[in-house]
Amino acid sequence: MYDEVSHQSCDTLAQTMSDFTYRFNETKVPKKHYKALLGRQIEEVVSDSVALSMVNAYYKTLAEFNKGNRQWFVSAMLYVELGVKPDKASQQTIDAVSKLTNAVINGTAMLNPALLDAYTDLLKD
Repeated sequence: MYDEVSHQSCDTLAQTMSDFTYRFNETKVPKKHYKALLGRQIEEVVSDSVALSMVNAYYKTLAEFNKGNRQWFVSAMLYVELGVKPDKASQQTIDAVSKLTNAVINGTAMLNPALLDAYTDLLKD
């Protein structure tokens, strides 16, 4: 039975579910009700898949930038996180970001320790 149901189209599966509901409790549930539920779940799955693909594309791009010139990568990430456009930054801001960049290059953690701890805790669950 599972093999039959798992290979049905959304429309056919909605009709099958409507039929099952009627046979089980003689309750008429329109096919469109199940089709709407199934369609929403499929959209959510597709949306999650697209989101993961986009994150993967961003990751690959950022990883390449990081390999290319670590100093520029770190500076760019700091500017993004600080909400400062490098071409609009004051000299004081440029100097501050430069010092932060050097600190990260020399071993200071770029990731907030609280975020790293939260990540580690989530992996334990």
